[in-house]
Amino acid sequence: MEWLFASLLNAEYSGKSHIIWCNGDRLDSGLEQVIKKAMRRGEPVFLYRCGGRVSPLPEGLYWRMMDEHPSMRIYQLEIKDSD
Repeated sequence: MEWLFASLLNAEYSGKSHIIWCNGDRLDSGLEQVIKKAMRRGEPVFLYRCGGRVSPLPEGLYWRMMDEHPSMRIYQLEIKDSD
């Protein structure tokens, strides 16, 4: 948490952000709605992977691993580029 907070401060971001603790193969539908709303508002969404893999997402979104964190378990939600 401290590392994530420092990263947001370093990026000069001072708005609302979200972190999800993920220990399953699927996101709850209510959580999926919260994620979509946060993305529309431009609020960063992060995931800490407790299990073996990250949850699948709706079309157009993906989890980007934040490989700068040593645990290799922190991901940031990103929008896929439309090629």
